[in-house]
Amino acid sequence: MKWIQIAKAFTMATVVALVLRLFLIEDYRISSDSMMPNLFRGDLILVSKSAFNLRFPFSSFELARTGKPQRSQVVAFSVPDHGVDTYIKRIVAIGGDKVEIKNGALWVNDQKADYLPTNAEEQNHLIQEKWSSGVSYPVLAPPDTMKDYGPVDIPADHFFALGDNRLESLDSRSWGPIPYSCLKGKVSIVWLSVGPAGSIRPNRWLSAVP
Repeated sequence: MKWIQIAKAFTMATVVALVLRLFLIEDYRISSDSMMPNLFRGDLILVSKSAFNLRFPFSSFELARTGKPQRSQVVAFSVPDHGVDTYIKRIVAIGGDKVEIKNGALWVNDQKADYLPTNAEEQNHLIQEKWSSGVSYPVLAPPDTMKDYGPVDIPADHFFALGDNRLESLDSRSWGPIPYSCLKGKVSIVWLSVGPAGSIRPNRWLSAVP
């Protein structure tokens, strides 16, 4: 009968959606300004849960390790001894690296990031953080205002993460290096964005995260 076919299709769609959410993709809402200018408060993001590991649902137990995090990736993770909260930050150093903030600049393995002006530099101290590898992304960091930190050697199977809004971010400068096992996934896209008072920001829909 037709209603049986509809019920089967609905059940199958529900199962597929549940499997996707449990193992492959999850969505999060950005609730702070710590990742400005790349993620806004009210952005809804999709996170690839299988980028680094597969976990037993609703736990931190790893079923398998599927990949290693890389510098500059924006990731979702938990913090040991900080409850179940999920944090979204950018990885700036991985296991085996040495990280330091000195004279307002980020250094990794004794290499200093270049800080380049942008067209909007006058507004909110927006600058481009660039590495010799060619990787770059905008950050909010007024020149020479970041407090010195480190140097710190990152242990194996750990990463060090910072918010792109360097003056308004709770991150590894407070927690220290984070174990790889705490990773929940890699941030892929902003799929929807809701501004203050429920206003919609269509210019941010389906936008990639630098």
